[in-house]
Amino acid sequence: MSPRLYFGLAALGALALAAVVFWPAARPQLEERRSKPASSKTTTDVTRTAPANPPSDFLKRMLNGDIAKLTAEQIEHYVESRGRDALSLIVASMLGEGGDKWLDEAAERFPNDPRVAAALLIKRGGRPEAGEWIARLKELDPGNSLGYLLAAKSALDGRDLDGAMKELSALDSTRMNDFRETWQAGITDAYHSAGYQGMEAEWLGMAQTPVMSGEVMKLSAGIAEAMVAAKERGDRATAEALGRSGMKAAALVNGRGDRDLLINQLISVSMERKLLNQLHAFDFIPGDERLVVDRLSEMDKRIARIKSVIQSHTELLPTMTESELSQFTRRVQVEGELKAMEWLVAQRQAAK
Repeated sequence: MSPRLYFGLAALGALALAAVVFWPAARPQLEERRSKPASSKTTTDVTRTAPANPPSDFLKRMLNGDIAKLTAEQIEHYVESRGRDALSLIVASMLGEGGDKWLDEAAERFPNDPRVAAALLIKRGGRPEAGEWIARLKELDPGNSLGYLLAAKSALDGRDLDGAMKELSALDSTRMNDFRETWQAGITDAYHSAGYQGMEAEWLGMAQTPVMSGEVMKLSAGIAEAMVAAKERGDRATAEALGRSGMKAAALVNGRGDRDLLINQLISVSMERKLLNQLHAFDFIPGDERLVVDRLSEMDKRIARIKSVIQSHTELLPTMTESELSQFTRRVQVEGELKAMEWLVAQRQAAK
């Protein structure tokens, strides 16, 4: 298991903001634009006229990849001000250099908090004892899909098909909680405690919130491989059961639909494609009445929608006014990244 189960916004480069970096195909374009001098930069039609009232300096800095970091003293002050509770220690481990001392303290003082188990998997998921933390997460948060998905992946990695099937069979009674909202609230609170205000603290919280679905994405490759093996030995029932479980896992990753993170939406599509690619185009989807070819067409249209919106939104982000920035932030939080992007693009098109 990878020691980092998430995609941190700050780690992905210059446009380290919310949804933009969550579209892999956009990254080469963004990196190319970074390397060009300002005079050679091109814009889309909807950004031809930039507003006279640009956003705050903090957004400009973030667009240039400058993510404000808290000092060790500021982090320690935040932890003390929150009574060294579990969340403050976890947040400190995410924001501070190394972070081991805070995470060790959280594990020692709050061993029965599922958030601690999840944080241990984020920071130390590549270690041999990760299986113990997955088991603890399942025990402490039995209604959360995350523990079962990670356990199923671990079982498939170990060629334990029966163990993986057992873990996958538990998914029907669960819902996905990647603790993202908890981490974001805590990180934002830490910046507030250090004197950062308003939108700046909120965007810094969004920009540094861990996302744990990256490791889950690898599960679909293991399921697809197991499906092929089951077919080759003539075990159609197992292949179909794996297909249904894989489709369920993909749906859980994107459990909030348009409100979910774009990275989760794209990971869900990637997981589903890996499974559908093992089927004939005119087969029925396991556990579904739709044809594979029809579902693939639906996913292609969704990806095209996301790609189109991000391409326009990428150019608009640095030109937002203070009012647009405030509204955009609220829409991200309430409606999700994709709809917030679509709103911003529509606003500018209507103003033309």
